[in-house]
Amino acid sequence: MTEPSATLKRLFNLVKVVIVSAVVFGIVGLVFSIVWHPRVTTEYHSQALISLTKVRRQKVGQVNYVRYSNGSELTQLFSDTFKAPTTSKALRRELKKAGLAAELAQPGKITVHTSYNSGLIQINVTDDKRKTAIKAANLAATVAVKQFEKQYRLKNSRVLARATSADRRATTISRSELIMKFMFAGILLGFLWMFVRELWQRHVTSR
Repeated sequence: MTEPSATLKRLFNLVKVVIVSAVVFGIVGLVFSIVWHPRVTTEYHSQALISLTKVRRQKVGQVNYVRYSNGSELTQLFSDTFKAPTTSKALRRELKKAGLAAELAQPGKITVHTSYNSGLIQINVTDDKRKTAIKAANLAATVAVKQFEKQYRLKNSRVLARATSADRRATTISRSELIMKFMFAGILLGFLWMFVRELWQRHVTSR
């Protein structure tokens, strides 16, 4: 039988070290999850509602006609406008004026959600402070409507329901999530160990 090549041996050692590191750190993560009591993180979720519906009344002769449009054809356009750099810049400016820029600097705290075949748009804000979430949701909705009207000269959008409350959500790190994080750290350290070991061996042999 032929001996495996040096490259194959290195690959086998790499896989072995990574698996062993993942198992060891997984066990450490299991023990840690039993001993350590996870801290409960509280977040508040607030929501403002924007409507794109429009009712047009027209009188022809003695007959009054009412035309209703739910605005569903504009929801994607509104969502894209909300995510555009010009709207983001305007929103950051208004948040800074309101003293909320620091709390909401992290991406993903302010999001927009649209429903299929509906002219209703949700502006969602998540923060660890209740008042900040409510105030930012109303502010973001107002800025979104202004930017949409400014860019497309459309009067369809309006803030239908302003945020007045925030739902409290308590989250904790589960045991399985903690173990997975430890295993992932073990895999990374395994790769790092093999990389440093390879560099050291090459340094020693080059002398």
